[in-house]
Amino acid sequence: MQIRVAPGLLSPTIQRVFMSAVNHRVIPDRRFVPRGGRRAGDRIGKYPPVLIAESYDGVRRSCARYLDRFNFQVDEASDGESAIARIAANPPRLILAELNLPAMPAWRLAQWLAQSWRTRQIPVIVLGGDPGESNGPHPDIRGVASGVLLKPFTLRAMLEEIRRVIRTPEA
Repeated sequence: MQIRVAPGLLSPTIQRVFMSAVNHRVIPDRRFVPRGGRRAGDRIGKYPPVLIAESYDGVRRSCARYLDRFNFQVDEASDGESAIARIAANPPRLILAELNLPAMPAWRLAQWLAQSWRTRQIPVIVLGGDPGESNGPHPDIRGVASGVLLKPFTLRAMLEEIRRVIRTPEA
């Protein structure tokens, strides 16, 4: 049995919801986006894989959770050696590496990536202090890094930097 509502009695949106409830039809509301920015049509794997190489668990986990909310496939490493093992097993599209990573600093990791044809095109975003300071471990980090995030950074700034680096055309 179909029920009709007199025109002009209800707003079009309320009329649609009322009619779908009465007629037992479900009309999806396309304006609704769940918390975190994901939509029902989004799929895991739509965004590129990212490796986070950071020695501090809190920073690494919070960055991984935030990127996971935006459907990035995130892999984590706590030192340079485990980062190399994960890169060799499954090369990511982007690497976030701590400046003073244990066992292998970020600039040495970037040099290691440049030696192989498989990993040469992987951009590295360095997380850490000001690389221009003379007391830093390697003052020429800007030459091997695609981007630099100075600590403390916001998660939104990290996401914007990742999107900027991913959108940059390959050289």
